[in-house]
Amino acid sequence: MVYIEKSEKSVQEVVDKIQEIISDYKFGVLHIHNVKETLNSKGIDFKNECQILDVCNPKIAEEFLSEDMSLSSIMPCKISVYKEDKETTVATNSIVQLVDDINPDMIEIAQGAQETILKIIKEAI
Repeated sequence: MVYIEKSEKSVQEVVDKIQEIISDYKFGVLHIHNVKETLNSKGIDFKNECQILDVCNPKIAEEFLSEDMSLSSIMPCKISVYKEDKETTVATNSIVQLVDDINPDMIEIAQGAQETILKIIKEAI
């Protein structure tokens, strides 16, 4: 499952807002992948703006990894901000669904993380 929200802001405005507010939610941005720039630098004429933010809450990461190192395969959480059909879209995968596939015992923690990421997105758009 993918959560999708639309915004009237530009891709960069949404990315900037996420970076501005994310620490208020005890998360941080580990890295931003600028897909358009990366593909263009490889000689591919990719037109759509797309930035993918790797986001993480260290406490949640520690809880996941202490319980089950295979959960590292779905970390860090991702928030994708892209332009499609002249509209800015923000998308993120269901952390609950991803965790449920690996370790259902960790669903409660995943639910809390997912709720927080959705709050971050709502505030940023």
